[in-house]
Amino acid sequence: MFLVGYVLEIFIYLCYRFGSSLNNRFNQRRNQMAIPPRVSQVLRFLSAGGLGVLLYYLVLYGLTDLIGVCYIISAVIASIANLILSFILQKFWTFENKNRKNVRRQMIIYTTMWILFLAANLLLLYVMVEYAHFWYLAAQAIITVVLTVTSYFATKKIFAN
Repeated sequence: MFLVGYVLEIFIYLCYRFGSSLNNRFNQRRNQMAIPPRVSQVLRFLSAGGLGVLLYYLVLYGLTDLIGVCYIISAVIASIANLILSFILQKFWTFENKNRKNVRRQMIIYTTMWILFLAANLLLLYVMVEYAHFWYLAAQAIITVVLTVTSYFATKKIFAN
């Protein structure tokens, strides 16, 4: 467990260093294009989430089809990879929280939020499909919009400076 924490801290440090220069370039372009800071933050939030989803599918596919790992195990590993990437991008890039003192506490809160949203997603999906008779993809689309908006405000609160 100690080794995992140590590796995570090194990874976060590297992301912080890389993220600072990336964020400076992004802010320069944002200022040139006159994008309001709030809109810029929402776009970064959605981009970070999109990158997390892309990573999820790449890991899922890579482990399952290329390496031969059971799809359930691949999905768990892909979800954890998504969680870690999303945490780092949201903290350091989207909400520009450079404070590294509270990283563990923020990671615990963020992971708890992530688990609660996963449970809410599954529960709402089940209710909308089984009782409200929505098509499962339509139900998931509606739930995704609601949870994304909710997640934005919850994540913003977690990483508030």
